[in-house]
Amino acid sequence: MKKIIVLFLALMFISLNVSAAYVRANKESVEIDAIYSNEWGSPFVTFKTQINSVCSGGVGLYLYNMEIVEPDTSKPVWEFRRAKLSMVLSAKIAGKKVSVDYFYDSTKTGWSACYIHGITLVD
Repeated sequence: MKKIIVLFLALMFISLNVSAAYVRANKESVEIDAIYSNEWGSPFVTFKTQINSVCSGGVGLYLYNMEIVEPDTSKPVWEFRRAKLSMVLSAKIAGKKVSVDYFYDSTKTGWSACYIHGITLVD
């Protein structure tokens, strides 16, 4: 009986940890504040207004998802990632506002909680 209880508790613990999923959201008309990048992974974009309180101080999103594979693909497509970086850099240089389509995981906080799925110049 003890083994069954332990097994049940272990399965419950695993299912709680696996249940975290990225949720798709959208924020329109925001201005890019800064773009940060280092050798460890994805560029990080901060905005002048709040995006989502779950995401790094509410104002930051990773440009790419480095933790899991991009949705609907088996591996990252670097051409698409370069295009997304080009959009961010163009908007920043031109001082244009953007609409951001992003994913967030409400079970996480800080830098790894959110990443940009798509970005559009709106201004």
